[in-house]
Amino acid sequence: MMPPASRPSANTENRPRPRRRLLVLVFLGLIIGLALVGKAQTDTSPKSPADTTQAIADTTASHRVLAYYFYTTQRCASCRKIEAYTAEAVTSGFADELKDGKLVFQAVNIEKEGNEHFVKDYQLFTKSVVLVEERSGRQVAWKNLPKVWELLGDKDGFIRYIQGETRGYLSGKQS
Repeated sequence: MMPPASRPSANTENRPRPRRRLLVLVFLGLIIGLALVGKAQTDTSPKSPADTTQAIADTTASHRVLAYYFYTTQRCASCRKIEAYTAEAVTSGFADELKDGKLVFQAVNIEKEGNEHFVKDYQLFTKSVVLVEERSGRQVAWKNLPKVWELLGDKDGFIRYIQGETRGYLSGKQS
């Protein structure tokens, strides 16, 4: 006599055994864990301002300044203008310093994985230009330049502001 179709079969050979299922789950967990560890060991995305500056330029300068423009993925015309004016101010006013690594300019998307720490590090609440002074590879000072928003309609004033603040950081006399 055959069992009714609605009754489960007494044959347990085709059922996964609990111990076997547990071993499979442990094995999968181990593989995923090893993959994540491997990614962490090969991940070169910057985690702190000091790590970031190493990635920006390999220099042995005992004193250097980093000029950052921090932005988000969503960008308006004003945000793009701040980046363009800042880049122009830095490149037109400090070609020699850029060339020898005493000054580094970098635009950083703070929403990109690995860059989130900048929000806390530099107390960012909007798109910003930040100058960072390093001595012997260590950050010793930083300054957010909030007037970039006020001077957005005055390109020459904007460039003078960025260059003046940058010059102060390069000379070691931050304002």
